[in-house]
Amino acid sequence: MRPHYASEEDWPDVEALLRASSLSIEGVRDRINQYLVVRDNAGLLGCAGVERYETTGVLRALVVAQRARSAGLGELMLSAIVADIRQQGVESIVLQTGTASGYFARLGFLPISATDLPAAVRPSAAFNLNAMGAGTLMQIAL
Repeated sequence: MRPHYASEEDWPDVEALLRASSLSIEGVRDRINQYLVVRDNAGLLGCAGVERYETTGVLRALVVAQRARSAGLGELMLSAIVADIRQQGVESIVLQTGTASGYFARLGFLPISATDLPAAVRPSAAFNLNAMGAGTLMQIAL
């Protein structure tokens, strides 16, 4: 049960898991090869994806199927992605969350303001900066 990078064949399961978790699928299929997936014999357990923009990564998704929660799988996937993208010159990761700021704070992410968001990542579909109460922006240095 090791994380591995997804392929087009993983898309239907990744899409279903993201939708079940009320996460955006916009642009994900185009970057499916940047998403880690973990499976067992029963199917997809989790997925995590970081889009790269210059020296900043955008955490688009970190989601674990209900049946696999509370086992540390989210942290395992995030650690695997961080190890990989560090080698590619990524220096920090940013994200926007509506419900999991406490979880990400425990992993070392700190809240930032919209003005602190690196310009290179602003085009990402991950951010909804115009909506009231759209969530908390967070960042971690690698």
